[in-house]
Amino acid sequence: MKKIILVIMLILFQIPVFGEDIPPRGVEMTKETNPIFWSYLEDYSCALKEAFEDAKIFHLRGWGAAYEFIITRNGEIKDLKGSVFQNDYYNKKVKDVILSVKPSPFYEGMNAEDMLFDVYLGYQSYEDIDIYNGFHIKYNRDIFGISIDLDK
Repeated sequence: MKKIILVIMLILFQIPVFGEDIPPRGVEMTKETNPIFWSYLEDYSCALKEAFEDAKIFHLRGWGAAYEFIITRNGEIKDLKGSVFQNDYYNKKVKDVILSVKPSPFYEGMNAEDMLFDVYLGYQSYEDIDIYNGFHIKYNRDIFGISIDLDK
């Protein structure tokens, strides 16, 4: 009888799955506070940087373009829209780079169904990868940003 009661209690009071949630609005995400999400962002940033370097795009220093999109839990890119524009040629090349990098499905422990991204790819007099999170007023939701600048 005790086993039956235990099974019923487990069904009624399910044990929550442990993982990480997206930080609340106004709280910065860091490697220490959200290691699973941060690891996903770093891995995706590295893959984008590698594809961007391999693309060998004609450019002038200072050129850059960005796209906003949603990555679903299974790694699908949806609703790709330009957010920072350079020119038709460069914008298309940046879009092609983003689409050439298939995002991984979300890592175990990432408590999110999808994530809104803003990815910027540009050329400056320095090389840098910047990862950040914030809140997008237009979409009324959290946004994750990746900014990649190459010095080439």
